[in-house]
This record gives sequence, structure tokens and C-alpha cells, in this order.
Amino acid sequence: MIRRPLAALAALAALALAPSQACAEANELRVAKQFGLGYLQFFVMENQKLIEARAKQAGLGDIKVAWSQFRSSDVMNDALISGTVDFVCLGIPGIATIWAKTRGNIDVRGVSGLNQLPLILLTRNPAVKSLKDFSDKDRIALPAIKVSMQAMLLQMAAVKEFGDANVGKFDALAVSMAHPDATAAMLGGPSEISANFSSAPFQYRQMKNPAIRKLTSSVEILGGPSSFNIMAATAKFRAENPKLYKAFLDALEDATKWINADKKAAAELYLRAANDKTPLDEMLAMMNDKDIAFTTKAQGVAQFVDFMFKTGAIKVKAEKWQDLMFPDARGLN
Repeated sequence: MIRRPLAALAALAALALAPSQACAEANELRVAKQFGLGYLQFFVMENQKLIEARAKQAGLGDIKVAWSQFRSSDVMNDALISGTVDFVCLGIPGIATIWAKTRGNIDVRGVSGLNQLPLILLTRNPAVKSLKDFSDKDRIALPAIKVSMQAMLLQMAAVKEFGDANVGKFDALAVSMAHPDATAAMLGGPSEISANFSSAPFQYRQMKNPAIRKLTSSVEILGGPSSFNIMAATAKFRAENPKLYKAFLDALEDATKWINADKKAAAELYLRAANDKTPLDEMLAMMNDKDIAFTTKAQGVAQFVDFMFKTGAIKVKAEKWQDLMFPDARGLN
């Protein structure tokens, strides 16, 4: 007689608890980054534990944040699709690729811009004075073949110089290589690498060598500035973790404001965190370059999306570039 009421009460208690457990947000956030100054906000967020602070303010308690470093967008895309990371930073071609691939299923879209950085194509081959001088013997190092921002810019440059039929003219010369390794190859002894499409601070470090020359840049190819990175996440993570999702974006805004308020302190933090030996005054000069901005504003997206659809790199046409972003994404205006 006593056992049945107790059993019924236990069952009711379990049912009462079930909804709160199902709605519980993740207690760990996994963020992916790459190499270089373009990820400065991440170094600040990690060093100052800004995500943890915002999560606690949101009532999520103590959140663990795991930071991973990847070579390029293609690897991060795989990690996001497999569910091993929650937020990734992608070049515009990377976000366009994964948006087109995941529409109607896991639905990956942009959540915020991250920065505006020029990307510079450099060569150490004295015979190469322009794009027209590259030969079959040259090898161009970039983060990932065909899918990285540098690879897409190289295709754009080929079309601009040689016409639509030559979009893949330089694809056979491209070699996937992380920025630190490519810089070592460019500044070191004999190597198959004769050119590098890189990013800050690596491209500036290379240009200090008088034997290395600039051929072109993203600003010249596009006719103006563009976002270097777009932050992305899945619709599932966004829906299941609204507070944690917002905590991350608020922390990103905090880091961006802090950097722009005190670039010297930000430069010092980056040099320590990245174990970068660049002199402080040189790092500050890079950060104050007129073409570099740390901002959540997304820009230059439409040019890449239109080009990728035109060349068949993506099979889905966006009605407008904002389709690649969630409606509440930062930096849309």
C-alpha cells in the first residue's frame, strides 16, 4: 500500500526534472582559431577569460572554454560539421562553402565579423615581376588549396589578369601550408616555395627581407577592404544554447572594444600569447595600418559569394549576402 504511492511520486519527480535537464545548456564551449594577428580577439578572450565572465553573468555558472588551433578553413569546417567544435572563424570562401553545403540540414551560418585585414601575395623569385611571370617551377604557399580566402583571391586575380577561362590557372602551383611554415620557407634556404599568399603578421615579417616583393593584395584584387574572418556556428548549437551563444558574442564585442581602446596593451598581449618575437613597435605599426581594423562588421562578402557561384565553387545562389548570416548576427549593419 505504501510502496505504490512512493513509486508514483518518484515517477512524477522524474517527469518534473526531465524538462529542465533537456533544456540545460552546454557547460563547455569549444572554439577554433588559426594562426596570426587576425585572431587577436581570441587571444584577448582567452587571456582575460571574457567568455567565462559573460557566461557567469548570464547565470550559466562556471563554463569551461576549450581553444583549438587549426591550419585553415577546410579543416575547421570538418570539425564544425562533425560536432567537435562550436564556433569557428572562417574566411569568406569558407563560410560560403559550408553555408551552401549545410543548407537544410545542420545549417551553418555566420554569427559575426571578426576583422578587416589585407592579404598580400609575395614572391622571392627574382624572375617573377607580375602574375604573368609565374611558371610551372613556382610554388605558391597558402593555407588551403581552392577553399581558403587566399586561394579564392588567387583565382580572382587570375580571372582579372587572364579572363574567365583561366580561373584555375594557378591552382596547380598552390601548396597547402600553415603560415608559420610558409614564412620559414620564404625566409629560409632552398625550398620549392617561391611565393606565399599569407596574412598579418607573417606577410609583414617576410617583407622586411629585401629579396621578397609584393605582387598584389586583396585590397587591389577586390578594389577595397573586406572581412578577413567571419565567425560561424550551427543552427543546432544556437538553438540549444541561446545564453552561451550570446555570452560568446558579447565577449567578442568586449575584446574588440578593449583592443581598439588600447592597441599597445593588445599588441603586448598578442606577442606574449602567440610567443611572437616581433618587436613591439613593429607590431603596433601593423595594427595601425589603415587597411587593418578589428571590427565585428562583416564586409566584402557579396563579391566572394557571387564569384564562387559564377565559377561553380558553390552550387547555391544567395539572394543576398546576408543569407549567409543568422538574423541576429553582429556586424550586419
